[in-house]
Amino acid sequence: MCEAASGCGLRPVVLNADSRQVYVGMDIGTSKIKPSQMQGFEHRLLDVAEPSSKLSLEAYAQMARDELASLAGSENAVPVLVGGTGVYVQAVLDGWDLTGTGTLRRSLERDFPRGDVTGSYQVLARLAPEVARRMHPHNYEAILNALVRRMASEASNEAATPFAFAVYGIDRAEAETDRRIETTLDDQIRDGLLEEIAELDRRYRLVEQARRPGRRRNVASQTHGYREFIRLAASTGKAIAELDGADLAAARAEALGHIRAYSRRQRSWFRKLGASRVDHRSAVETIVSRLQ
Repeated sequence: MCEAASGCGLRPVVLNADSRQVYVGMDIGTSKIKPSQMQGFEHRLLDVAEPSSKLSLEAYAQMARDELASLAGSENAVPVLVGGTGVYVQAVLDGWDLTGTGTLRRSLERDFPRGDVTGSYQVLARLAPEVARRMHPHNYEAILNALVRRMASEASNEAATPFAFAVYGIDRAEAETDRRIETTLDDQIRDGLLEEIAELDRRYRLVEQARRPGRRRNVASQTHGYREFIRLAASTGKAIAELDGADLAAARAEALGHIRAYSRRQRSWFRKLGASRVDHRSAVETIVSRLQ
């Protein structure tokens, strides 16, 4: 698509909207694009944070606004927002100004720790029942994000974005998506996922953290495709490199289940965004024809 846009005299710039590809060192397990795959097109909002602490939605939204403002002042630039984190995409599309909401988010996390997801959902149901009805009652992150938006709505404004966005969802059948998830995970393991996790463990002591309930978790320890191997190492007393065939098979099966379940939530998110569904076999042609 970037090639086609470039052929039309435009300068496409890819903006990452994946909430895990923003982290340094989480490359294989997030299928982060490699510089050799970028084909000379600029990619931004990758590797902008360390996984030792979570990048807040407030921080991401500010970064995205800054990038859009920069591109708006550049002749022929067109942002291409790519990623699977619905709340990131919505923050950009709607121009969310979340300045100061980080403090509110931390307060909610103290009042409603992850183990009390039911309590946070009940509060959301009282404050915004229409939002709660569209949300899974165990989706802790989404519930807290919704509470932050609801509670900060009077003080927070939506700023107009300098670009008019069109939203497209590359649609595949659920069975094919499940198959591709399995293929991708196996490719990641083959390409060095376990070695990547071991390096993250060396830098951040992930397995040791997982053995201590209540400790603040590294982002990698909360990410599907990473956490299953980390938790298994913690529960068996083994290092990542010491996991045997049976261990790896068990962690792989658990990761597959988690990723497939998450992919279904992603589909629901993009339906809420009003994305135009395009067939994956003709997606580029369809999108470029509308761009022209």
